[in-house]
Amino acid sequence: MILQLSNFEFFYGILTFFAVIISIILGIIIAQKYLKVKKIEFLLVGLTWIFLSSPYWSDAIQFITITFFGFQINTAVYFFIANAFIAPIHIVWIIALIKFIFHKQKKTLLIIFSAEAIIFEVFFLVNFFIDPNLIGTQMSAFVVEWALWMQIYLLVSIVLFLLTGFIFARQSLKSENRELSVKGWFLIFAIICFTVATLIDVIGAEAPTEITIFFARTFLIVSSIFFYIGFTLPRFIKELIIKS
Repeated sequence: MILQLSNFEFFYGILTFFAVIISIILGIIIAQKYLKVKKIEFLLVGLTWIFLSSPYWSDAIQFITITFFGFQINTAVYFFIANAFIAPIHIVWIIALIKFIFHKQKKTLLIIFSAEAIIFEVFFLVNFFIDPNLIGTQMSAFVVEWALWMQIYLLVSIVLFLLTGFIFARQSLKSENRELSVKGWFLIFAIICFTVATLIDVIGAEAPTEITIFFARTFLIVSSIFFYIGFTLPRFIKELIIKS
C-alpha cells in the first residue's frame, strides 16, 4: 500500500525537513572552522548542533520516504533515530564547554554528564531491544506519544542545554571585547529560541497543529542561524554591528 501525506502532514514534514537541513548545514560550517583554526572546540560545538537536531531526523526522513517512495519507516527505526543520539551529545557538549570555560570543573562535569548519558543510553537500548513500545506509541506518521521517562529525559536535556548555554554565553557578555560580547548575545538568543522550539514540540507532541508546528520550526531555524553567528561571527555581521 502506497502512503500519502495529508495537507497537515505535508506542512509538518516539509517544515521539519528544512529545519533539519539548515541545522545540519550550519553545524557542519561551524565544525569546519576546526580545519582553519585547529581548535577542537569548534568541531565539538558543530557536532553538538548537528546532533541537537537528531530528535527531528526521524520526521525528516519520514517525510522523504512517504513523499517520494510511498512508505513509512519502521517504528523501531523511527524511535532509534529520534532518541539514540541525545545522551551522547551531552558528553560532546560538556567537553566543548570544558575546553572553553569549565577548566577547573573538568573532572566533576565529565563524571556527571558521562554517568547520566551512559545510564540513559543503556536504559534506552535495553527497552529498545526488549520492546520499542516501551519507548513510545506511534499515533501517526509524525505523532508519537512518548513514554513518561522519555518525556522527562527530553525536558532534562532542554534544561541542561539551557543552563550550560547561558553560563557560557554569560562569560562572553562579561568580556570587554566587543566581538565576544556580540557573540554572547547571539548565543543567548539561540539558546532561548531552541528552548522555545523544543518546549513547544514536547508539550504539544500528541496534538500538534499548524500554528504550533509553524512556530516550533521557525524558532528552531532561527536558533540555528543565531548559534552559527554566535560561534563564527561572519564578517558582514561584524561590520554591521560592531563597526556601527
